[in-house]
Amino acid sequence: MPSTLFILNSAAGHGRAASVWDSFREEALRALPDAACIRTEGPGHAGDLAQKAVESGSKRLIAIGGDGTFSEMLNGVMRVPLEQRRTVALAALPAGSGCDLARHLSYPADHQGLLELIVRGAGRGMDVGKISYSGLDGSGRERHFINIAAFGLAGEVAHLIHRMGKKLGGTLSYALASARALLTARAKTLRLTADGLDISGRYHLGVIANTSSMGGGMLVAPQAVDDDGVMELVLVSDMSRLRLWMNFPGLYRGTHLNEQGISLRGIKTLKAESDETVYLNIDGEADGMLPASFEILPKAVTVLVPSKTGLPGF
Repeated sequence: MPSTLFILNSAAGHGRAASVWDSFREEALRALPDAACIRTEGPGHAGDLAQKAVESGSKRLIAIGGDGTFSEMLNGVMRVPLEQRRTVALAALPAGSGCDLARHLSYPADHQGLLELIVRGAGRGMDVGKISYSGLDGSGRERHFINIAAFGLAGEVAHLIHRMGKKLGGTLSYALASARALLTARAKTLRLTADGLDISGRYHLGVIANTSSMGGGMLVAPQAVDDDGVMELVLVSDMSRLRLWMNFPGLYRGTHLNEQGISLRGIKTLKAESDETVYLNIDGEADGMLPASFEILPKAVTVLVPSKTGLPGF
């Protein structure tokens, strides 16, 4: 494996990822002579490529796609021991529909800035979420997330997006799917235990946030810190659909946390159960349902960030 591996999901962004790589290829390979790009061949392949690359000694892994592509790459990296994970830095060439991770990490939007980040960016530790949950077939599953894991409305939106696709782009597609879900929204009775504290009740939505945004720019946890060993739990209690509609725009401004019935608390673990069907959204993807348990793994991976916010040397 090369020292720098670009993992390209050609399908991301309705084919935009391939175009993004085409525009970067010549300069990237000139600046990083010992680099290569491999295209994924299907779901899960990015994780397999990432695992093999880390085990073979690669030092940089760059996901070309959206948050889903990065999340797959992350899960491959998390299969190897911590000592090996600490030798590799992860980054993204954002080319998908949401790209919330790049937004949270303040990645530059311009071509030259992104190239500079990949070639000379700094490495810093970043927390990772771990979730054990039920698959749609009832089987027990486990995976990791870098941005958010959510249940309730966000899970229903993710499943709706999975059926509809993202033909209108990430932000608009998520907004329309969210608006559609609000029309039939019904709070679910949930048994929740956060760091040993019983916070059970009726809720429309629960979001465990490691980073600040989801759904292509919804600032669900605007003050989230991704390396403090704590996840932000945002809960939306039972309220009328009208109030949900009225609070929805605040998600994009980060002002929803000022509204009655919406709470935020820092947690390290969460156990969530329900006698009703409650779907999950994991890093923007429809995947499974409750029951689920969540925990934070402090500084479990290294990510590339603009050099002024990290430690030079990667």
